[in-house]
Amino acid sequence: MPNLTLRRLDDDTLHWLRSRAARHGQSVNAEILDLLRVARADELAEGAGDNPFAASYRKARARGIRTLGTAQNIVRADRDAR
Repeated sequence: MPNLTLRRLDDDTLHWLRSRAARHGQSVNAEILDLLRVARADELAEGAGDNPFAASYRKARARGIRTLGTAQNIVRADRDAR
């Protein structure tokens, strides 16, 4: 798997990432990966039309749920209810 280096990350952003990671009980690296997954899922859901995943994911977003793990659980529950 490729590696990515973040350069010129300001102290406030690093502090925010560390705090967020601690709240979620994970490393800063895992938190950044989670943020990227959510951003990608947001982008995919917006352009997916009637795709069942996209509809469920949009429902989760409307509820204010932003972490991918929680959103995945809602998507699964929604899918299983059908």
